[in-house]
Amino acid sequence: MTKIDIVEWILDNKDINLTKKDIKIIVDELFSLIENELKNGQDGKKIQISGFGTFFVKKRKAKVGRNPRTNEEKIVPERLGVSFKPGKKLINEINSI
Repeated sequence: MTKIDIVEWILDNKDINLTKKDIKIIVDELFSLIENELKNGQDGKKIQISGFGTFFVKKRKAKVGRNPRTNEEKIVPERLGVSFKPGKKLINEINSI
């Protein structure tokens, strides 16, 4: 599902008086807010969306990687990444399918 799919779904499935352009602006701003909060965070920064889950910044340890074409080893430096932990409600919804 893409951002455009989300905009179309909201437009088609919800009884709201907003234009497609307005919905797109809201969706873009929501993703921008999440992105900026995580980008400006450090290890441990969290964004919790009740009933959905938590996005958090997590430090990834340095490791030895391998080039799949040449089989040459390469050091992958320590870096920050983003992880997601689903909330109980989301897990229950998925498991009830």
